[in-house]
Amino acid sequence: MLTGTTFFFGGFAREQICIYACPWPRIQAAMMDEETLTVGYREWRGEPRKHSEAVAAGAEQGDCIDCMACVNVCPMGIDIRDGQQMECITCALCIDACDDVMERIGKPRGLIDYMALTDEESERGGEPPKPVWRHIFRPRTVLYTALWSLVGVGLVVALFIRPEIDITVAPVRNPTYVTLADGSIRNTYEVRLRNKQGEARPFELSVKADPEIRLELEGTDGDIVTVDANAQRLQRVYLIAPPDSAPAGAHRSDVRLWVEDTESGDRASRETIFNGRGTD
Repeated sequence: MLTGTTFFFGGFAREQICIYACPWPRIQAAMMDEETLTVGYREWRGEPRKHSEAVAAGAEQGDCIDCMACVNVCPMGIDIRDGQQMECITCALCIDACDDVMERIGKPRGLIDYMALTDEESERGGEPPKPVWRHIFRPRTVLYTALWSLVGVGLVVALFIRPEIDITVAPVRNPTYVTLADGSIRNTYEVRLRNKQGEARPFELSVKADPEIRLELEGTDGDIVTVDANAQRLQRVYLIAPPDSAPAGAHRSDVRLWVEDTESGDRASRETIFNGRGTD
């Protein structure tokens, strides 16, 4: 009993997520037109159903025997025979279930099938079902295909031309700066180094600013750190200006931190600010 209850509420939760959170129904509705293929029910062939009042009154029964197989297999719990609904996720399980029933009772397949709105008018007029390719190969779908292909090509090109290294710089503002024992002004930065190559690489850090500003790395004596393959490393960096230097006394000075792959020569940089005593 517990298992059945859990399954029921789990299924209900999935249905609500598909209805209210999944963007596909909205996208599908916006992009559909009368020639768009979607899962549909050939009402003109299936009605009246076996258990309908019309059949009970003596009307000739349609192909639908009202077995409910299409409803039972639907993960959304809808009845496709009621028409196209936003909850439909186009999984086509109802098509397979109905075709299986049609074969067993000796009726043609396709009572529930992929079809377009225009198929109803033509088939009611006695015309044969329109070939699928005529729905697919038309100006609208060709245009959509071309546009999405361009997007795909753009993403592939961007992948190949992306830089192999990257750097981001975040100044530590608490405190804005520190005055060292000798009067020097020190700023702290959190530098994130990204290595997008398939092997570990040595990265050399440097600063382009007033010549009197020097760079120090936390945890290492030099200015080179190793970043693992396809990984990133968070490195704390200190910029220090002598007490009598212009950056130490200024309100703020523009600086640029550089990172260079010492093996390939690839470089990347980010601008930031050095804060001096002028901020007081």
